[in-house]
Amino acid sequence: MRARTCVRRGNRLAAIALVLATPAAAGEWAQIVAPLALSFPSYHGSHPSFRTEWWYVTGQLAEPGGRRYGFQLTIFRQGLDPSPPASGSSALRARQVLAGHLAVAEVGHKTMRFAERVRRVAAGLAGASENDLDVFLDDWEMRRLPSGVIALVADDRDSGLTLNLELQPAKPLVLHGEGGVSRKGPEPGNASAYVSFTRLAARGRLSFDGRERAVQGEAWFDHEWGSSQLGGGMMGWDWLGLRLADGRELMLYRLRDATGGAAPESAGTLVAPDGTTRHLVVGEFTLEPLAWWTSPRTGARYPARLRVRVSLAGLDLEVRPEVPDAELDARASTGTVYWEGPVAVTGTATGEGYLELTGYAGEALTRF
Repeated sequence: MRARTCVRRGNRLAAIALVLATPAAAGEWAQIVAPLALSFPSYHGSHPSFRTEWWYVTGQLAEPGGRRYGFQLTIFRQGLDPSPPASGSSALRARQVLAGHLAVAEVGHKTMRFAERVRRVAAGLAGASENDLDVFLDDWEMRRLPSGVIALVADDRDSGLTLNLELQPAKPLVLHGEGGVSRKGPEPGNASAYVSFTRLAARGRLSFDGRERAVQGEAWFDHEWGSSQLGGGMMGWDWLGLRLADGRELMLYRLRDATGGAAPESAGTLVAPDGTTRHLVVGEFTLEPLAWWTSPRTGARYPARLRVRVSLAGLDLEVRPEVPDAELDARASTGTVYWEGPVAVTGTATGEGYLELTGYAGEALTRF
């Protein structure tokens, strides 16, 4: 463990978007409901007036000899108390907690390694700058450098996993939904602010089993926050982030209602090779399970292969997990069990990406 202070960066801001939000009254979390100008680079930082936030990175890496890996590093922020701190309150009193998930998939061996941790934001255990991307959880860190490169460092001694990568955005930042507002339910506050770098060049080092490996590849970066994103009755979601060989990227999420069907707020984004985007609504795409996998540990039954169709883009794809058993038991940190792993894409386009499946193990989604 190491104590440190989040770096304070310059105050030069570039306002480039609008996101729906209203400030919080005393004792209430802010909601995504009314226009607010978004400014960068502070947009990449923490937003403590909202209850829930996460910074999420996945990607595919390879050694020079050809061995392939998938990776995930996610840091979640959970607010505990929306009211302003009382005068003279102790610096040791935590008003937020940070949790982290680190996972590495070894594609050739069909194995998954996973580590998790949770710390309170107090006493130098964890922290997140409000000025730019600079988040740390013990010695796990995500930080945006002055060059725009995103540096990832995660060293988990218990599992032997170490990740040290630099990610260079290859395309402009994507604002999902309507100008960065991602609807997740019918009520005014059922929304989140959601942006991504959908394609980044990744280079660095990966270690496990006592061996360090030089790796390179491509990655995807998400940043999302809100206070009550999911509408009532939502059972979970199926999320895809795909990088296609023709230079396009595709993000889709299917929110599952109590019947298992797609909720009306299910949506997506198609990113053209030049970075321009098209917002997709529920009737413009389909995700159809073609096979299922049952966890030997939890008994949860997950889609094991998907047919993905976006007719307006000429896409009819088959998405196949590269590591079938990618169930992650994160009950010690975020209270969830979910499936998250690398996928290969074939069909009218080829590519790679990551698939996330939540709610299949019966866990509650009240934190979101």
